[in-house]
Amino acid sequence: MLPVAPFRSVMGNHYPYFEKICSCNIRLKRSQSCIRTAYLNIAAYRKSSPVKYSPLTFTCWIVFTGLFCSSFAHSDNNLDTISFIEKMGGTVQQKGGHFEIDFHLRGRALNDDQLSRLAKLKNVVALNLSNTKITSAGLVHLQDFDKLRWLHLEKTQVGDDGMDYLSQLPNLEYLNLYSTNITDKSLEKLSQSKRLARLYVWQTSVTDTGVAKLKKAIPQLKIVRGLDLNKLATSFPAEAEIAKPTLVLDWVAINHRSEAPPKSETGINCQLLFENKSAKSIKLYWITYGNGELQFYAKIAPGATRQQNSYARNVWLVTDDDDQPLGYFLVGEDNASAVIPSEA
Repeated sequence: MLPVAPFRSVMGNHYPYFEKICSCNIRLKRSQSCIRTAYLNIAAYRKSSPVKYSPLTFTCWIVFTGLFCSSFAHSDNNLDTISFIEKMGGTVQQKGGHFEIDFHLRGRALNDDQLSRLAKLKNVVALNLSNTKITSAGLVHLQDFDKLRWLHLEKTQVGDDGMDYLSQLPNLEYLNLYSTNITDKSLEKLSQSKRLARLYVWQTSVTDTGVAKLKKAIPQLKIVRGLDLNKLATSFPAEAEIAKPTLVLDWVAINHRSEAPPKSETGINCQLLFENKSAKSIKLYWITYGNGELQFYAKIAPGATRQQNSYARNVWLVTDDDDQPLGYFLVGEDNASAVIPSEA
């Protein structure tokens, strides 16, 4: 990096133009190192070129060349971080300049120190850290993730102290704290998260009082508590049924596996209720991440139902007993019914 004082001296009467342009844009300020390097190369070319450029033209040339180089530097940082994530068993999907990161399948060894490496990756909108070794202390590395909308922390050692960092995330909409160490203190802190729309607190130490206070602070928030095993009766009436979701997934009829999406993608957690309205038994397969392999889950008899945990953008393939594809469902972001129609 060329020091500022010598750079100003070498640039001479061009420096005021450079300084004025940079003062208008924060990204230019952060890229001055690359811009100064660009100056040295362009200045050498300018001396040997027969074409004479005005100071403003010359300065703009320097600035934009520097920015071009700077973009490669930022890209290299991203590539290093993505390589580290994949080495740890995680997956990264980039969509429109945003990143979705998932460790819940093969990256469960991830710890607090390693999580710090992710802070270099900007524009992360979805992060799945479920079943990893992350604790409350590690969440400090997420405090600058101002684009983060979906966060999975289920089955980690996260507790009340970690909510100090999460409550400051301005765009957080979905937070899964199932089977963590949180109490009502966490809910008090999360009352600052005004954009929060869905919160999972099943198998935690939160109480009815804490949940009620949080609902009052964030009226639109849906809090999922699951089943309270301490309040369950020892037996259930035979007619008891799980409430049927109001949303129904689209059934897409197909004849060949190639007509279904090649693989599942990951998203927020949700629950599905499969219902077989056909006159024959069907097999239910999940199309996996990565290679898109078929993973068998269940056989559903005619007229039977099955409740299934899933994630948004997962794909579920339905076949007959001979594994002939009949159709598939693409999961959305809400709990839903998945009805296999009578004509399947």
